[in-house]
Amino acid sequence: MGDATSRLRQEAEQTPSYGGRGVRDTTEDFTSASSQLQSGQLVKDEFFTLFEAVGALEIMDPKMDSGYVAPGDTFDAEFDPASGLDMTEVLWIMDQLLCLEISWHDGYPLSQTVFTSLHIDRLLSPDQENRDPTFYRLARPPSNLSETQSLGHQILRAYCIGLIKCCNLALLLIQSQNYYEEEDFVTHLFGRELLPQVKGDQASWILQEAQKRLGEASGISQDVRRALDDRLKFRSEYLNTLVEDGSNRWEDMKSSMDSIQSSHDLARPVTDAFSEKVQRQLATSTPPRPMLQISWDLACRKWMDLCQDVVLAHRLTEFSISSSPACLQRAVWAFAYRGEPCALARALLQDLLFNNGGVRGELSHYDLLLTDIRDLVLAGDPLTDPESFQVEVTSDPRHICSRLIEGFMDKAIDEYLNLYRMVCQNRCRIRRTFTQAIPILDALESEAQQVDAKLSAAASSLKIQKKKTGRIVTLEPLTSWTKFYKLRIMTWAVQLGFETEIYLPDELGKMYWYLMQLSRQRSQLIGDIDEYTSLRKQHTQEKNTAAECLTAIQWYQSLYDYATITTLLSLALWKLYTLLAHTNIIIPPKRDFAKSQLLYEARMKPFLSVVNDSVPRHQDFEDAGLQTDSIESTCKDIDGSLKAAKSLLAGLKKLTPEQGRFVGTEDEWKKEIKQLETTCVAIAVATSQLLMASGKYGQDKLEGVMECRPEKRYHDWWVVPMLKEKTAITK
Repeated sequence: MGDATSRLRQEAEQTPSYGGRGVRDTTEDFTSASSQLQSGQLVKDEFFTLFEAVGALEIMDPKMDSGYVAPGDTFDAEFDPASGLDMTEVLWIMDQLLCLEISWHDGYPLSQTVFTSLHIDRLLSPDQENRDPTFYRLARPPSNLSETQSLGHQILRAYCIGLIKCCNLALLLIQSQNYYEEEDFVTHLFGRELLPQVKGDQASWILQEAQKRLGEASGISQDVRRALDDRLKFRSEYLNTLVEDGSNRWEDMKSSMDSIQSSHDLARPVTDAFSEKVQRQLATSTPPRPMLQISWDLACRKWMDLCQDVVLAHRLTEFSISSSPACLQRAVWAFAYRGEPCALARALLQDLLFNNGGVRGELSHYDLLLTDIRDLVLAGDPLTDPESFQVEVTSDPRHICSRLIEGFMDKAIDEYLNLYRMVCQNRCRIRRTFTQAIPILDALESEAQQVDAKLSAAASSLKIQKKKTGRIVTLEPLTSWTKFYKLRIMTWAVQLGFETEIYLPDELGKMYWYLMQLSRQRSQLIGDIDEYTSLRKQHTQEKNTAAECLTAIQWYQSLYDYATITTLLSLALWKLYTLLAHTNIIIPPKRDFAKSQLLYEARMKPFLSVVNDSVPRHQDFEDAGLQTDSIESTCKDIDGSLKAAKSLLAGLKKLTPEQGRFVGTEDEWKKEIKQLETTCVAIAVATSQLLMASGKYGQDKLEGVMECRPEKRYHDWWVVPMLKEKTAITK
């Protein structure tokens, strides 16, 4: 043992081979020591002394050291960015950079994408800080370059500088918004600076000069000239868009990308112009990563998706949509569910929503919040009339009520804006931030109750007497408003749990049962708000107030119907999964140390801190998992729930965008209704299969003849079990 350790240490001192630590490949000695350990010839302490002496990672895989240089290899890439290039080769490098840039937006680090370009690496070299960045180490081109090759360098240099500034501006934009490192976007620069000495307008001018010289040059085929110009134009449009934030340019970029995609065949590869060896020069201890490979067609498709996402973000935040908070909230959700928009698109949407203290600088956030309160709970009430907030006479009830509402809005504004901001994240982060918002909104509801008591004392409009019974109906507007959003977020948190698959198959039934409870509470709350608004409409003599109340009542009906549909679908799936568990078609996994109480606390943790609403106890959850009725009776109940849900969905299909508050997202609304209808059909099919199997084999034998795969989804939030007979039985 001692001789082996001494020999290895001596070799380490005498043979520097990589990483500056002087350890060469001693795999054979390490393998021998491992065999001796297993056979008992070495004790564990001696083995780990040897392990430490030579460096475990280096022995197992020397490439894990970012400075490792294989025998016969060079430390630096051999390609010289200052060498002359054919125009078709310039074209290929520009296209490869486009592929790597969109991969960076897709979540890969710069060190694995853009920084692998030797031309980019040369421009970002520290020795260029005090001069105009070029591909030449001596700041002047080689004398052997032809005029065409010199022009190629100017075009490629302009393009690379534009690309670097685009990366810089995109990075600054993303970092100025809510994002989550590594989950959404890798911000590391690995010790490089993205040309801070070059401003955005300078980079734009450099691109324009390159386009001008390209147009004046001779000896270049028209196809190649047009292809190069398209790429310079695209880079200039993209750069100016990030500098000026203009939505129209994104439409222009889509057109440019169409032209770029069709001319890629003209390019001639220069693979040596990119190398993962660049990572050795970066200030990072991260192990080297292989250079990313992405197909041209996929890269172009991702660029088109990015452009379309940003165009949509501008369209969905227009004043015609943002003037209605409900429409804007639906628009943000519609944007989030366009697949997975990249971090840049989501940052641009956040910038449109939150820059300059308002939505696109047109609608202030306080006006948005006040409009939301008026639309949801105070339709037609003078309390939220903007003119009431201008009254300065301190004894005037309008002044008193306005100050109370303003004080509440000051406390609610941050969490309210998070309703829009949270949805601009990835799915797991959306759910996580929603669960964190639940106790905050519950505490805000307690604040709202105190403010409502003061409002009720100062404002007569919050109490209305029923004509028939004479009963006084009192509205607590701010409490109702806060509870509405708290219940909505609790519902979303549960539904996103289904989408992100955090519930095991045996838990789905109970979680759908809880979703049903939340939806029932929302339905009851909406019904209470609707009742009071209907009374206000009956008592008012003003046409404008009556019209506003009528509009609100139509919207309440759509909210009520949608919440009822959620209740009915949840009830159907709860009963179906309970049947599957009762017949042992779904069997809980073996959990030796997990007690039912602990499992309950784990799933209900986000909701247990709620004070102002009852949260199901552990025993309630256990009771929800019990099956008392027969299969025939339960399946009949499920079918009844599905028929009621279909009827309500048919009613929602008849709503106008104004009535249902889905202006701007009409296509997404129709798609969602269709998904829910298909979900009803799928649940009915699964129920029918279970009922038929029960009649054929008997309830006691279902465990052996049926299997379940809860995988089929026609809507992300509704997990419909797929039932079929086992193969052996089928045969």
